[in-house]
Amino acid sequence: MITKVLIVDDEPDIVAVMKFTLESKGFKVITAYDGLEGLKKAKEENPDLIILDVLMPKVFGDDLAVKLKSEPDTYNIPIILLTNLPLDFLAGKDGSNSSFSRDSRGNIYLPKTCSEEQLLAAINSLINNA
Repeated sequence: MITKVLIVDDEPDIVAVMKFTLESKGFKVITAYDGLEGLKKAKEENPDLIILDVLMPKVFGDDLAVKLKSEPDTYNIPIILLTNLPLDFLAGKDGSNSSFSRDSRGNIYLPKTCSEEQLLAAINSLINNA
């Protein structure tokens, strides 16, 4: 079961809302506010799941996801990417769930405006595929 989640986003309000939501569901939450800090915390904290903003300073979330999937310490950590960009443009629809998209690496893309239910559904999808 996933218990430790790393949230990496440059918008403190979004981090605070997600952190509150996930902690209220029993998750332990670690936060970072840019891609470089996210990479460092992913290696130090060994989270069970990482939630990344796509558009961030220093390192974009999708670039960070590629880096994490290429590192022996972090390659097996499931990743959810949040974005305001069109999901079809980034990942393409997989047809199995209209609330999120999955890319060829197994990462899930969600709109940044997703509901709590959509976020938890994506997390559950990754838990069930782990």
